[in-house]
Amino acid sequence: MARSRRCPDRAFRRLIALASLLVASAIGSARAETKPEPPVRLRLSGYVQADAVAYRQSSQDEINPATGAPLNEDRFTITRARLRAEVSAHIVSGALELDANTVEGPAARVIEAEVSARWQGANAEAPPYVMATLGLFKIPFGVEGPERERSRLFLERTTTSRALFPGNYDLGLRLSGGYRVFRYAVALMNGEPVGQVFFPARDPNGGKDVLARIGVDTRPLARLRVQGGFSALSGTGLHRGTPSTKDVLVWRDENENGLVEGTEIRVIPGTAATPSENFDRFALGADLRVTAKLPVVGEACLFGEIVRAQNLDRGVEPADPIGAGRDLRELGFHVGITQELGRYVMIGVRYDRYNPDQDASEQRGKDLVPRDSTYSTVSIAAALRYTPPTWTFARDNSFPALRVVLEYDHRNNALGRTAGGLPTTLGDDSFAIRGEVSF
Repeated sequence: MARSRRCPDRAFRRLIALASLLVASAIGSARAETKPEPPVRLRLSGYVQADAVAYRQSSQDEINPATGAPLNEDRFTITRARLRAEVSAHIVSGALELDANTVEGPAARVIEAEVSARWQGANAEAPPYVMATLGLFKIPFGVEGPERERSRLFLERTTTSRALFPGNYDLGLRLSGGYRVFRYAVALMNGEPVGQVFFPARDPNGGKDVLARIGVDTRPLARLRVQGGFSALSGTGLHRGTPSTKDVLVWRDENENGLVEGTEIRVIPGTAATPSENFDRFALGADLRVTAKLPVVGEACLFGEIVRAQNLDRGVEPADPIGAGRDLRELGFHVGITQELGRYVMIGVRYDRYNPDQDASEQRGKDLVPRDSTYSTVSIAAALRYTPPTWTFARDNSFPALRVVLEYDHRNNALGRTAGGLPTTLGDDSFAIRGEVSF
């Protein structure tokens, strides 16, 4: 009787053990088939650009009486000292870039801060199909604006780019991506870049700037790459209103006798306040860049861009059509070529031209005559590049670790005056040296 009772218990225990073994085996198989979670990637990088302006034709040992800023440009500056952190995992990524410089005195600021979500295709090296970005990022217009500063041979952007998109960064929402050779970007932005004169990185009105760029990036040959596209912008600017003023009593001692006389007293009447007023602005642009890898010498790049805009200047001669009583039409373009000479040397030439007001005129006697307000610059640059073999910092290999750039700029603008008061072209040539280190 005792043995018969033990047999069912033993069979039951064996059954439980077999079931446990099957469950453990199933769990192990499921874990083996599950793909590992992609790691969170964190990347730190940065660079420093230190400039020495050895000669600037317009430099003066004087102070601007209007702003109190020095007019001397023959000086040493830290143009950019930036530290960037990028993080990505799954479909989410983010970036934060800090900038310090001494261009207008010691300053530190956030230059880029963005959060993104993307739909990536099978090729992780290709642009995502769709990427949504919110925050502070580069303005997606043309090819020069979104270009990274370290990838440009020339010290600064062209006059057209600095006038229409000062500072190069703005706050907004962007959708970008690509499919095969096609690239696109659509953005809704404040319309007040960080380098804007009146409202940098702020938005004084509810109207937003809408920007779009459609382009291609293709390699028809193994050693040839063609990039190009069209850009458009439509937005709203703000003319600032004026406060009301009271009547003012003024005495002018016309005969300089030190006595107050009735004929020397004037009343300047007060004015009523005027409200702020919005105005429309737009821009259209086209760009092309052709890169070819030549035997022995290295890569050659031919590039150009043209922009037609209206009421968009925010950096050189800020456009205010309400105050001017008419629309201000801007036109700018640039062309250039760069050539590598082996691994260590690169040279280039660039010509840019910008007219902030194509309809400018002035009064000469009884006649109203057209006035040329064009800025033009010829830039000649050469760079020495080197990456030490023992360079151990985690860095982007697309940029050299060390670079020295020498640039001569021949500038002209038609805003000068002769001793007789007639318009003349002012020279503003300069020679500068830049030292750069990337890490």
